[in-house]
Amino acid sequence: MRHPLDFIENLQKKSEAERRTIAALIVVALMAIIIGVWITIFSIAPSEPAVSATEPSPFSLLWNFIKDSVGQIYK
Repeated sequence: MRHPLDFIENLQKKSEAERRTIAALIVVALMAIIIGVWITIFSIAPSEPAVSATEPSPFSLLWNFIKDSVGQIYK
């Protein structure tokens, strides 16, 4: 197995045009992987039903906690 630093040293020896091409290909491949995972995650149907309307959202709980804390400080 080759050491990662050997790969980097070999890249440094290449011309600038080759390095830019390799960098562009790596970026495109990583972006394709990320977009593929993103699409896969969001295309899966949720197995649980949506949160009921009677249950408060985490953001409203946090907001109420902050308001109550600030209210206690300035009493």
